[in-house]
Amino acid sequence: MTNPNSTELIIIPPGELILTSPWVKITPAGEVHFENSFNRPLPSLVEAKWNSEKNCIDIRTLIFVDSGAPLSSVKVNQLFSVSNFGYSKLQLFIYCSKEEIEKLTKYGTKNKYKAYTLEFSTNNSTNFPEGIRLNDIKIVQTFLWNIDPETSRGTETTVQTTG
Repeated sequence: MTNPNSTELIIIPPGELILTSPWVKITPAGEVHFENSFNRPLPSLVEAKWNSEKNCIDIRTLIFVDSGAPLSSVKVNQLFSVSNFGYSKLQLFIYCSKEEIEKLTKYGTKNKYKAYTLEFSTNNSTNFPEGIRLNDIKIVQTFLWNIDPETSRGTETTVQTTG
Protein backbone atom coordinates (compact mmCIF):
# COMPACT_ATOMS: atom_id res chain seq x y z
CA MET A 1 0.00 0.00 0.00
CA THR A 2 1.27 3.47 -0.88
CA ASN A 3 1.92 5.91 1.96
CA PRO A 4 -0.92 8.51 1.89
CA ASN A 5 1.63 11.21 2.76
CA SER A 6 3.80 10.32 -0.23
CA THR A 7 4.25 12.95 -2.91
CA GLU A 8 3.77 10.14 -5.46
CA LEU A 9 0.03 10.72 -4.99
CA ILE A 10 0.14 14.32 -6.21
CA ILE A 11 -2.61 14.80 -8.76
CA ILE A 12 -2.45 17.97 -10.84
CA PRO A 13 -5.72 19.90 -10.49
CA PRO A 14 -8.02 20.50 -13.46
CA GLY A 15 -7.92 23.57 -15.64
CA GLU A 16 -5.14 25.45 -17.34
CA LEU A 17 -2.05 26.72 -15.53
CA ILE A 18 -2.35 30.52 -15.60
CA LEU A 19 0.04 31.74 -12.91
CA THR A 20 3.10 30.72 -10.97
CA SER A 21 5.21 32.60 -8.46
CA PRO A 22 6.34 35.46 -8.67
CA TRP A 23 3.06 36.59 -10.34
CA VAL A 24 1.27 35.43 -7.22
CA LYS A 25 2.20 37.70 -4.33
CA ILE A 26 2.60 35.66 -1.12
CA THR A 27 2.50 37.59 2.16
CA PRO A 28 2.76 35.93 5.60
CA ALA A 29 -0.32 36.82 7.66
CA GLY A 30 0.29 35.22 11.07
CA GLU A 31 -0.44 31.86 12.65
CA VAL A 32 -3.47 30.03 13.97
CA HIS A 33 -3.30 27.35 16.67
CA PHE A 34 -5.97 24.70 17.18
CA GLU A 35 -6.39 22.14 19.93
CA ASN A 36 -7.22 19.45 17.38
CA SER A 37 -5.69 18.65 14.02
CA PHE A 38 -7.69 18.41 10.78
CA ASN A 39 -7.60 15.78 8.04
CA ARG A 40 -8.60 18.31 5.37
CA PRO A 41 -7.21 21.72 4.44
CA LEU A 42 -8.85 24.64 6.20
CA PRO A 43 -11.16 26.66 3.93
CA SER A 44 -9.72 29.84 2.49
CA LEU A 45 -11.21 33.32 2.72
CA VAL A 46 -11.60 34.90 -0.71
CA GLU A 47 -12.22 38.34 -2.23
CA ALA A 48 -12.73 38.82 -5.97
CA LYS A 49 -13.13 42.19 -7.71
CA TRP A 50 -13.66 43.10 -11.36
CA ASN A 51 -10.99 45.59 -12.44
CA SER A 52 -12.45 47.42 -15.44
CA GLU A 53 -9.29 49.50 -15.99
CA LYS A 54 -7.13 46.41 -16.50
CA ASN A 55 -9.93 44.14 -17.81
CA CYS A 56 -9.16 41.46 -15.21
CA ILE A 57 -10.43 39.92 -11.99
CA ASP A 58 -8.28 40.70 -8.95
CA ILE A 59 -8.18 37.87 -6.41
CA ARG A 60 -7.13 38.08 -2.80
CA THR A 61 -7.30 34.97 -0.65
CA LEU A 62 -6.20 34.00 2.84
CA ILE A 63 -4.98 30.40 3.04
CA PHE A 64 -3.77 28.26 5.92
CA VAL A 65 -0.81 25.86 5.63
CA ASP A 66 0.04 23.30 8.31
CA SER A 67 3.81 23.49 8.05
CA GLY A 68 6.65 25.07 9.96
CA ALA A 69 8.41 25.76 6.66
CA PRO A 70 7.58 29.00 4.85
CA LEU A 71 5.41 28.85 1.74
CA SER A 72 7.63 30.18 -1.04
CA SER A 73 5.80 29.40 -4.28
CA VAL A 74 2.37 28.45 -5.59
CA LYS A 75 0.71 27.73 -8.91
CA VAL A 76 -2.82 28.61 -10.02
CA ASN A 77 -4.93 26.67 -12.52
CA GLN A 78 -8.14 28.18 -13.92
CA LEU A 79 -11.25 26.38 -15.17
CA PHE A 80 -14.47 27.92 -16.52
CA SER A 81 -17.68 26.36 -15.21
CA VAL A 82 -21.33 27.19 -14.61
CA SER A 83 -22.82 27.56 -11.13
CA ASN A 84 -25.90 25.67 -9.89
CA PHE A 85 -27.95 28.77 -10.75
CA GLY A 86 -26.57 29.14 -14.28
CA TYR A 87 -24.05 31.91 -13.59
CA SER A 88 -20.63 31.97 -15.25
CA LYS A 89 -18.04 30.87 -12.72
CA LEU A 90 -14.25 30.60 -12.55
CA GLN A 91 -12.71 27.83 -10.53
CA LEU A 92 -9.18 28.65 -9.39
CA PHE A 93 -7.02 25.82 -8.05
CA ILE A 94 -4.12 26.91 -5.83
CA TYR A 95 -1.43 24.29 -5.43
CA CYS A 96 2.31 23.73 -5.06
CA SER A 97 5.01 21.96 -7.03
CA LYS A 98 6.13 18.50 -5.93
CA GLU A 99 9.30 20.03 -4.43
CA GLU A 100 7.32 22.63 -2.45
CA ILE A 101 4.94 19.92 -1.15
CA GLU A 102 7.92 17.81 -0.05
CA LYS A 103 9.38 20.76 1.86
CA LEU A 104 6.05 21.64 3.51
CA THR A 105 5.35 18.01 4.41
CA LYS A 106 8.83 17.55 5.91
CA TYR A 107 8.19 20.38 8.38
CA GLY A 108 4.49 19.68 8.89
CA THR A 109 2.79 20.48 12.16
CA LYS A 110 -0.35 18.99 13.69
CA ASN A 111 -2.11 21.97 15.21
CA LYS A 112 -0.29 25.10 14.01
CA TYR A 113 -1.22 26.70 10.71
CA LYS A 114 0.66 29.54 9.05
CA ALA A 115 -1.64 32.01 7.31
CA TYR A 116 -0.72 33.59 3.96
CA THR A 117 -2.41 36.21 1.84
CA LEU A 118 -2.17 35.43 -1.86
CA GLU A 119 -2.84 38.22 -4.37
CA PHE A 120 -3.08 37.77 -8.12
CA SER A 121 -5.14 38.74 -11.15
CA THR A 122 -6.52 36.83 -14.10
CA ASN A 123 -7.37 38.12 -17.53
CA ASN A 124 -7.33 34.67 -19.08
CA SER A 125 -10.46 33.73 -21.04
CA THR A 126 -8.99 30.75 -22.86
CA ASN A 127 -11.47 27.86 -23.12
CA PHE A 128 -14.48 30.09 -22.35
CA PRO A 129 -17.63 29.21 -24.32
CA GLU A 130 -18.34 31.41 -27.33
CA GLY A 131 -19.97 34.69 -26.31
CA ILE A 132 -18.72 34.59 -22.69
CA ARG A 133 -16.27 37.30 -21.67
CA LEU A 134 -14.27 37.71 -18.48
CA ASN A 135 -16.56 40.47 -17.22
CA ASP A 136 -19.48 37.97 -17.42
CA ILE A 137 -17.97 35.99 -14.52
CA LYS A 138 -20.21 36.39 -11.47
CA ILE A 139 -18.67 33.82 -9.12
CA VAL A 140 -15.11 32.80 -8.27
CA GLN A 141 -14.48 29.55 -6.48
CA THR A 142 -10.99 28.94 -5.12
CA PHE A 143 -9.66 25.56 -4.11
CA LEU A 144 -6.67 24.99 -1.91
CA TRP A 145 -5.62 21.83 -3.74
CA ASN A 146 -4.19 19.07 -1.61
CA ILE A 147 -2.34 15.95 -2.75
CA ASP A 148 -5.66 14.09 -2.62
CA PRO A 149 -8.46 15.89 -4.50
CA GLU A 150 -11.06 14.38 -2.16
CA THR A 151 -9.57 16.40 0.70
CA SER A 152 -9.26 19.67 -1.20
CA ARG A 153 -11.42 22.54 0.03
CA GLY A 154 -13.20 25.14 -2.10
CA THR A 155 -14.57 28.56 -1.17
CA GLU A 156 -17.02 30.47 -3.36
CA THR A 157 -17.46 34.25 -3.53
CA THR A 158 -19.28 36.76 -5.69
CA VAL A 159 -17.20 38.96 -7.98
CA GLN A 160 -17.55 42.53 -6.73
CA THR A 161 -17.70 45.43 -9.16
CA THR A 162 -16.46 48.94 -8.52
CA GLY A 163 -18.53 52.03 -9.02
